[in-house]
Amino acid sequence: MQETLFPMNHKLLSPKYVQPVVDKYTALTYQHLEERANQYNGLNVALRDFIVPLTFEASGQAFFGKHCPTKELFKPFKLFDDNFHLLLAGVPKMLMKGPVNALEELARVVEEQYLSKPNALDDASDVIKEYERIVTEGGFVSRLSVCIAYLYVLTSCWAER
Repeated sequence: MQETLFPMNHKLLSPKYVQPVVDKYTALTYQHLEERANQYNGLNVALRDFIVPLTFEASGQAFFGKHCPTKELFKPFKLFDDNFHLLLAGVPKMLMKGPVNALEELARVVEEQYLSKPNALDDASDVIKEYERIVTEGGFVSRLSVCIAYLYVLTSCWAER
């Protein structure tokens, strides 16, 4: 899978292919900013609590399209992301039940609420459409392998924050 994904990433994450995603992200960010500002109606809220979910939602929808369940993905993704370094360091899984369960929850949500929809990828970015093609053609059909491929993209755009 790595031999296929790396060249695909190199090509599809080049400026030519990324610009439409950046444009979509910018438009979605403005849209979500306006919606959220109206929801708070002048109330004080911590900037981090206001911006982080908003940018996660905008980046998820820019890459994955309007059908991406970003609201359902945010909490488990944040838990997994906050502890990823500990998982990589080899902390025993029995001590990391929260992040491990969060990964399973991410896989479940991606599979059941996103990939199971017949038109889920209609407005997804070229990167995600290529991931789906490679995962499907490569026989990587397990829920966890598909989720890890999608998490790779989410982590990549999350790392840009």
